[in-house]
Amino acid sequence: TMNVSGAGTLTLNGKQSCVSTISGTMQTFDPSVLCSNVTSGTLTDNRGGSRSYTVAKIDGLWWMTTNLDLPGGTTLTSADSNVSAGCSLGGAGNCTLPASSISGFSDASVAYVYNTGSTTCGNNSPCYSYYSYAAATAGTNPSSGDAASDICPKGWRLPTQAEYNTLASTYTTGATLTATPFNGVYAGYYMRGSFFNGGTRGLYWSSAAYNASYAYYLVFTSSSANVDFGAKRYGVSIRCVKY
Repeated sequence: TMNVSGAGTLTLNGKQSCVSTISGTMQTFDPSVLCSNVTSGTLTDNRGGSRSYTVAKIDGLWWMTTNLDLPGGTTLTSADSNVSAGCSLGGAGNCTLPASSISGFSDASVAYVYNTGSTTCGNNSPCYSYYSYAAATAGTNPSSGDAASDICPKGWRLPTQAEYNTLASTYTTGATLTATPFNGVYAGYYMRGSFFNGGTRGLYWSSAAYNASYAYYLVFTSSSANVDFGAKRYGVSIRCVKY
């Protein structure tokens, strides 16, 4: 007789059992070792002063279920972020997010970041942080197709347009997207230094560019959810998916 309790792994005759609890960092997360009934948990992002994010398995993909809150001024490397060794977000040879500022969000080719502790996003939910498409894609900012890099943790990436289409076909309203498991936020957006639609509209960048000035995002209100495109200069929220 053997009694086993608590999280962890068990090895018998050289064979290792599954892991029953999610722990560790976003960068080292390996869903393949999890028991099949484990569908959510919390991980730590080791960048920008270490932040914790909830994650969940939704429609076969592992999603962040908290908005990305990576601070302005964070330096990204290919060891901790979904960027190439040649990333030059902050200029040649420097892959650093610009300083957080409420001003900006006025030029499609410029990276803007605004980190806020505000709770004006409905139901006292924190608004978290806002990123222009140029910032979200770590300065790659393509004019078509999917960005090759982004500011998600290493091993994670921005969702594709198709993945957001699938999500919106399953969770067809903001009422369902703001509930478990996705836990979306009506965080609104920034444009030209002003805040719009906090508490009534949620927007999340995809990896896909529409053209030089516009990119695709998931957008939802209490009664609708769909994928549309908007100006790359907008300050929009970010969720990441595991690849």
